[in-house]
Amino acid sequence: MRRKSRGFALSCGAALVWLALSAVLSLPWLRHVAGFLPGWYVLLVIAGIALLPGYLMCAMFLSNLLNARPKLPDAAFAEPVAVIICARNEAETIYRTLEQVAAQSYPGALEILCVDNASTDATAAEIRRAIDALTMPNRTIRLLTCAQKGKANALNMGLSQVHTRYFVTVDADTLLERNAVSRILLRLHESAAGCVAGNLLVKSSANAVQKMQIYDYLISIAAIKRFQGSYGSTLVAQGAFSAYDTQAVRAAGGWQQCAGEDIVLTYRLLQQGYASLYEPSAVGYTEVPSTWRGLCRQRVRWARGMFDGLRAVKPWRQASFFGGYFESLNVSIVFLDVTFLFGFWVGVVLLCLGWNWFVGWMTLWMLPGMLINASSVCRFQRRQEGVTIRHSAVGMICFAALFQTVQSLCSLLGYAQALAHKPIRWK
Repeated sequence: MRRKSRGFALSCGAALVWLALSAVLSLPWLRHVAGFLPGWYVLLVIAGIALLPGYLMCAMFLSNLLNARPKLPDAAFAEPVAVIICARNEAETIYRTLEQVAAQSYPGALEILCVDNASTDATAAEIRRAIDALTMPNRTIRLLTCAQKGKANALNMGLSQVHTRYFVTVDADTLLERNAVSRILLRLHESAAGCVAGNLLVKSSANAVQKMQIYDYLISIAAIKRFQGSYGSTLVAQGAFSAYDTQAVRAAGGWQQCAGEDIVLTYRLLQQGYASLYEPSAVGYTEVPSTWRGLCRQRVRWARGMFDGLRAVKPWRQASFFGGYFESLNVSIVFLDVTFLFGFWVGVVLLCLGWNWFVGWMTLWMLPGMLINASSVCRFQRRQEGVTIRHSAVGMICFAALFQTVQSLCSLLGYAQALAHKPIRWK
């Protein structure tokens, strides 16, 4: 813990120095633009598009450099473990997912609990086909039926049938690298954490929308999880692939029916004093939205999930300083999304009109820092056994030029829906 605190103090201290220096250097900029636009607006835009992002990126980059991932121990772990897979209308993908789970190198017994959540297609038939074809002495598959729609309902039904100390959740469209279950369970066991999030990457990339998401999962999501996980406070143990302590999850009340059921559960585990970790060597490949509409619906749901987590557990009620700190930082994302859309893009429009008040040639100086950060994350990911990176020039260009705009627009819609308590539309 002392080593973690030292790494946190060094990385955030250096980032605060960077923030203070940036703030001083930005004063002439602020004074100049405040001569044309309201001063409060100029201050908020500069803080949201330059100062706060600089602090966050600097702290995360330095922390990930200082905190080397602890190596997994050589000791074997082979306790019986349950795997919960919830599916609603997943006939096209469920068999392949079950095949990958059954083929895991994990030496212990795996009981795979498949919860059919009121599917109207051939999902149940595919699960039965897998039961016939994939059942082995240490690999059993059970079909459970949950008539009440909603992923939380299906997960809780699966949890009620878990009789092992640990369990793993896998989405019905996620494919696991052969050693993924062994590695994530070993990290959970040796750390006594409440949950461990796996390293999710994009499974298929047939078009520009999916190719763009390659870099969101590979760089952005992975870097954030690694940053938070270094201090035992990964804020989202995603349902698509994570491992849990069964007793801890039951004490937390299982999953809550909301947009961010996995976020709320993670926050509650942190509130109980459990660590929430990230294991980059436990690799899974998940299906991502292939249309703009699908991507927007997903990101709206994620934004709503953040509010669900904040409602469930306030930052000051977290058991550890780190849990409260990272949850508090999540609130700043709302500010960053607003200033990006109503500050940065306003600056782009003003530049087109001949006024480089917020955006200009100096903005290009952000690119070297972004490239250094992205390169360091990619290099780290390439060192993980089982990671396959399929680079795409189209995806990289779309990610750099479009992704943040789409993300911020969808997030603002999600925030509005959360504040208005709009009912959730289930799949």
